[in-house]
Amino acid sequence: MCSSYFWGYLADTRGRQLILKYALFATSFFGAISCLATGFTSLLVLRFLTGVCVAAPASTVYAYLGEFTTPSRRSQMLSFASVWGGVGIVYVSLVGWWILSYDWVLTFSDSFEFKPWRLLFIINTMPGFLNGIAFCFCPESPKFLVSQGRNEEALEILKKVYKLNKGTDSTDGYEVTSLRLDPEDAIAREQSENGSGGLLKSMVQQTLPIVKLPYLVYFIICCVHNIGAFAIYGGLGLWFPEIMNQVFSQDATQIERKVCAILQRNETLPVTSDVVLCDDEVKIETFLYTLLLGIIGCIYALITSAVLGRIDQKVMMVFNCIVAGVSGIALQFITNAYAVAILFCLEIVFAGYCVLLVNANVVAIFPTNVRAMAVALTNMIGRLSCFVASAVIGLLILQNCPVTFYMLSGLLFLCAGLTFLLPKK
Repeated sequence: MCSSYFWGYLADTRGRQLILKYALFATSFFGAISCLATGFTSLLVLRFLTGVCVAAPASTVYAYLGEFTTPSRRSQMLSFASVWGGVGIVYVSLVGWWILSYDWVLTFSDSFEFKPWRLLFIINTMPGFLNGIAFCFCPESPKFLVSQGRNEEALEILKKVYKLNKGTDSTDGYEVTSLRLDPEDAIAREQSENGSGGLLKSMVQQTLPIVKLPYLVYFIICCVHNIGAFAIYGGLGLWFPEIMNQVFSQDATQIERKVCAILQRNETLPVTSDVVLCDDEVKIETFLYTLLLGIIGCIYALITSAVLGRIDQKVMMVFNCIVAGVSGIALQFITNAYAVAILFCLEIVFAGYCVLLVNANVVAIFPTNVRAMAVALTNMIGRLSCFVASAVIGLLILQNCPVTFYMLSGLLFLCAGLTFLLPKK
């Protein structure tokens, strides 16, 4: 979470492609060797290092992909790319379901046993490792190269892209002969060239344009958007399988209850203090509900990608926030278990899609030399809200369930209103 700031700085000063490539390899390395952890401390350190490294591609990829597309197609292209986020959820669910269904044990010593969950660490690193290899063959962002004064390199990359798109070996018909910065990028470049000093001072200078007017207002709005989106998508989404288990496991002889009545009724059940052995069996329902979210997310991303070229991304942002907010409120009045599941999926998926739209707005608003930093910082704030929400929502639901859902919906409605304050560009 906190490493996002440092990765954003490196992506803005060293290059998007370079950071993406090495961060993906580092993520795969630490993720794979996590399977060798022999205790809680070693596992904690290795998973922490995995999280530090995965923060780079999680945010930098938006700036990288956005700079390869025109402003009119940027949000649509990012939306198509987000489909693979849903595919990733489906992949993790299916692979986890498959591997964790086994109970074999390979004993190497008294202190080390290789169980299915260790194999899962290795399998889950494969997509990142393959992506790292793929990025070795991808060019640097032309927009970044121009912002660094490397215009000739940027022009050569654009020619290669032209030949690839046209399916030809010739650049005949490519009319661009020179490149120049946008006026705002040129001003930002002059300001950054005037600064000097060590790493810390350089990072501060890289951040200053973001926290100055008018960008400060837009930065705060985008942070609020990510707080709302991550709180629902990550915070509430974490509790989704458990909530669904509670809803579908209610006594069939009883009349159907509202979701809050079910959750608060189960909270009053007697708690035993008997010591029990650790049960490492994972319920199938956990994978089913996560798989459902991934499939719905893929379908919605595909549908939205098809219409984003005709609908402004700000309008789509407002639409997603309102639908997610209304779904959260409607949960208080529905008793049918399947309708509850559908509304939960709508709230989580629509709020989660707002993360993509926020990043598309950040890429469009901020100049090239601070773009990756801005994306990283807004995502860092969003992940912080996810961390807090996942810890707090479970407790709040048991204490005052209706107020919890009303608060989350109110936050989404606030995000919808703030969207109108963003600039057109």
